[in-house]
Amino acid sequence: MTNAFRPAPISETTPTQASEMLSEKLVEKPPGTVTPHQRRRARRYFTLSFFFFLVMALWLLTNYVLPDPNKADLSARPAPAPTLIMTNWQDITPMHRRSRTATLKKSDSLAALLAREGIEPVAADAALDTLQEVFDARRLKPGQIVRIFTEWSQDADPDTDVGRFAGFDLIPSPRQRIILRRTGHLTFDIVDQNRPLSDRFFVADALITSSVYEAARASGMAPSLVVDMIRLFSFNIDFQRDIREGDQLEVLYSRRFDGRNQLAEEGDILYAALTNRGKRYTYWRLEHKDGSAAFYDETGKSVQRLLMKTPVDGARLSSRFGMRRHPILGYTRLHRGLDFAAPTGTPIYAAGTGTVANVSRSREYGRFVKIQHSNGYETVYAHLSRFARGLKSNATVRQGQIIGFVGMSGLATGPHLHYEVLHYGKPVNPRTLDLPPGRQLDAAGMTALNASIAVAQKRMRSLATRDNTLRSLPRR
Repeated sequence: MTNAFRPAPISETTPTQASEMLSEKLVEKPPGTVTPHQRRRARRYFTLSFFFFLVMALWLLTNYVLPDPNKADLSARPAPAPTLIMTNWQDITPMHRRSRTATLKKSDSLAALLAREGIEPVAADAALDTLQEVFDARRLKPGQIVRIFTEWSQDADPDTDVGRFAGFDLIPSPRQRIILRRTGHLTFDIVDQNRPLSDRFFVADALITSSVYEAARASGMAPSLVVDMIRLFSFNIDFQRDIREGDQLEVLYSRRFDGRNQLAEEGDILYAALTNRGKRYTYWRLEHKDGSAAFYDETGKSVQRLLMKTPVDGARLSSRFGMRRHPILGYTRLHRGLDFAAPTGTPIYAAGTGTVANVSRSREYGRFVKIQHSNGYETVYAHLSRFARGLKSNATVRQGQIIGFVGMSGLATGPHLHYEVLHYGKPVNPRTLDLPPGRQLDAAGMTALNASIAVAQKRMRSLATRDNTLRSLPRR
């Protein structure tokens, strides 16, 4: 037989292999069955997909939904202020409303003002009762402006029909506004509103030709600030004999304005300098941690002394300390103090902090006040027209506090203040007193003072470079 017809060899299979092949054929899995390997792979894919979509969701939320504080868009339009209107006012029927102003007169009351303006007594009493909840109308001073409102229904003619009293508003203090509005027959609502004020700074730079007062007023300073400035320099300068024509004055001060850009009140003096006879006196304001404020020179010495040299503003020295002939009694004797001629009613200030020893009247001194100070000093103020309200013996007074008013009670030929200084009972000349400064700053105080000086100097430079001149508001 040839090779072409020889059969292919049959591979030999062991019994074990044959058994395994037979078992695989017999245990063949049905279609759709998932193996453990496929199940693990699907679980892994699901977990990775879940975390991927979670990260994408957080990214979309952060960049497109939630605002980014570091990339906030700033708008030129200011945020709306919180409403100052009572919520129930929005439910009141709309009315025509008009206002007029009235001014509180001397020895006047708010009730008398409303009656004078024709407000019916019942409505006025109801309004005043509501006002009493937040403010005592007796605290109002003469000159207080009150804006009174009248309202009409929508179908009425305000020019011909009689309206009803709708309330009033007033500003009793620079930072307070009170609004009283009618809400019903005899019912009123009241709002006690805080008026935010902002400080603005001004510089007065003047050459003295007649007096410090006139020079400061011509530079735009208000009378109250001028008085504070004069009192500041009065510890070291005698304005009766030391001021000369050609002296230089420079003051940095503030004024406070409301939201309508209207002047609400005078602020504070931050820096004051006076060049007198070639010598420059420079004082800086420093606010202490307890809220008080005082003035110091560059070395940290307090401007304030134990006693002021002149306890009255704008007065003329009419009689000196020493021997003289009494104008009424007619004989020569020691004049124990100084006489300052001033108009009747001019305020008199306590020359220093102390305790009131006597508030009385005598034949020679008329109405007089005696104050005890530290270090054995006493001061006497005589010929007063009247005492300050509430001034009593044993009361504590602070330096610069009003204690009375110039007059000519007792033995006097004209209105003036007789001012005495006693040291352990012995009269001394007030003009020759050389008292030490009231306070010397420590290291921490000097650090705070230098910081205040730097801020004030920066403001001075800013005001000076705006138009290359030092300017203030027009004289008022």
